[in-house]
Amino acid sequence: MLAFHNREAGIFMRTEFDYVIVGAGSAGCVMASRLSEDPSVSVCLLEAGGRDRDLRIHVPGMLGDLLGSRSSNWNYHTAPQANLDNRRLYWPRGKVLGGSSAINAMCYSRGDLGDYDDWEDAGAEGWSAMDALHWFKRSEDYSAGADQWHGAGGPLGVAKVTRGHPATEHFVMAGTQAGLRRIDDFHAGNRDGVGVFDTTTRAGRRCSAYTAYLGPSERERSNLTILSHALVRRILFDGTRAQGVDAMGGGEARLLVARREVILSAGAINTPQLLMLSGIGPADHLSACGISPVIDLPGVGENLQDHLDIALLARSAPGKTIGYSLQSMGQMALALGEYAISRRGLMTSNLAEGCGFACSREGLGKPDIQLHFLPGYSDRHGEEKFIGSNGITLHACHLYPSSRGRVRLGSADPAEHPVIDPAYLSGEGDLEALIAAAKLVAEIARQPALAGYVEKWVYPEHLDRTDDEWAALIRARAETIYHPVGTCRMGRRSDEMAVTDGSGAVRGAAGLRVVDASLMPSLIGGNTNAPVIMMAEKISAAMKEA
Repeated sequence: MLAFHNREAGIFMRTEFDYVIVGAGSAGCVMASRLSEDPSVSVCLLEAGGRDRDLRIHVPGMLGDLLGSRSSNWNYHTAPQANLDNRRLYWPRGKVLGGSSAINAMCYSRGDLGDYDDWEDAGAEGWSAMDALHWFKRSEDYSAGADQWHGAGGPLGVAKVTRGHPATEHFVMAGTQAGLRRIDDFHAGNRDGVGVFDTTTRAGRRCSAYTAYLGPSERERSNLTILSHALVRRILFDGTRAQGVDAMGGGEARLLVARREVILSAGAINTPQLLMLSGIGPADHLSACGISPVIDLPGVGENLQDHLDIALLARSAPGKTIGYSLQSMGQMALALGEYAISRRGLMTSNLAEGCGFACSREGLGKPDIQLHFLPGYSDRHGEEKFIGSNGITLHACHLYPSSRGRVRLGSADPAEHPVIDPAYLSGEGDLEALIAAAKLVAEIARQPALAGYVEKWVYPEHLDRTDDEWAALIRARAETIYHPVGTCRMGRRSDEMAVTDGSGAVRGAAGLRVVDASLMPSLIGGNTNAPVIMMAEKISAAMKEA
């Protein structure tokens, strides 16, 4: 029996399992937890990153320093974007136990339930709105208790925020002054309006997919093995049947055999990359990279979608908001003390507290704009700090872009980042919708309720702008809001661009499944973490019943 050396796990003697799962992000943690509930089934979960030992991961209020850091992160960049002044956009993705759920803003949002009916209509069988609602509720442990829309007792802690920053309440007031409804629960029917996010936190701490699903299980289940710092380089096949994976850990290459299935949960970037490195993808592209095709699947890496976001930033008086002024640093010191004693106060905030949904134009069946409000100044993914002062940040993104991009290999080297081209603003109507989103958030920003938090506008310098000026600002400053999906999409057997069926099984292969955001046929109208967890709940349950 071969020994797999891992610098965190020590010497690991077992190399055969029923299931080998690649990627310990939102989906992979759910899959490992649910499948290992059966003590007769052995499960190995592989993660390229390390353990979640960074304190900033667990304390929600430290998010501002976490996202802009280069630790626990793949640190991706896109290809130059022709419609965004040829900029290469930074795409942080989690490289740690918990994946992106360990570094995100903890915003719990399911999208519009009608989005899942749209999936089913597009050929993803078994994905209706009511199916999705059932699995959302099963995953959830809602702090306000179970009801028609929420579940209680599930693994994922979801907190209804009752105490946010005063500036967030003023944002909500400004939204109502601009004509939007106040929403107390964005998951209870019509969500067109403004309010406060529910968060994936429990008892004042981040509830990542790892802490929710695997923290206790890892210690208690002898049939579950988790290996960190293990980079999977390719899937190994016997013909077209997946036999296992070739992984690198602790400086040594080892083979891990999957008796039943290899499950890819590496996300919308790494999953198509790994498929292509293993010979599954567009045959001409694989051959050009020196890789012998195993299965010609032209849809692998195609259909890349993401929510593009424009942020408006204003300077506030020192001490008014969360920031880097002397007054605010004093407040933060007090908040850290309160958090250490009682797990309460400002450090329990996910910072991205305010939320809103609206329509960019009349006649839409559901909102296509989402707003995020931060009671602090946050620019360039937290890298740019407003030293000496404070501010507010108002985000707006377009939820249903028609733009479609792709992920391609840069080379056959597994350590090399893939080429990520989201092709932002290439689709019809996308720029116009984002201009409407920017104008809406500017209208909210003008309202009296926010006047006390605006000392000076920074980006843009003034809010009275023509459509052409808004377009120029978007091209110069728009960024991802971290929701890439779709690169191994589900679809009908007759659809040659569909990579998987409704259960995530890879077309033309045996013993190989995809379970992560890459399955989504189209973007949902909201944040993507909760939907990915829901999808893994549904697919794992079906596998156990089969």
